[in-house]
Amino acid sequence: EKTFRVIAYSENAPEMLTMVSHTVPSVGDHPVLGIGTDVRTIFTNPSAAALQKAMGYGEVSLLNPILVHCKTSGKPFYAIVHRVTGSLIIDFEPVKPYEVPMTAAGALQSYKLAAKA
Repeated sequence: EKTFRVIAYSENAPEMLTMVSHTVPSVGDHPVLGIGTDVRTIFTNPSAAALQKAMGYGEVSLLNPILVHCKTSGKPFYAIVHRVTGSLIIDFEPVKPYEVPMTAAGALQSYKLAAKA
């Protein structure tokens, strides 16, 4: 939990999180997701900062979902963070680009209301 190093990931995570926005990738085009990768390198600077800030909260799940954007493709994702003994688990759910302005705020508000109930 003290670092953002990846210790495990799902089978589809590399494809989902490191896809480039064009069809012919070049060498050095995108960060590689693997064991030991700093997960912040996969996302835009504002997204990485949001994840870093969230990790400082004791009850991190109250901040879910956190809207992040992939650095290479610009694709938006909801980061759903869970704290477990000694680690943080981050689930990434894709967001459709046309839903971002409306859904991100709505989902966050709904989640916070549900968490308070």
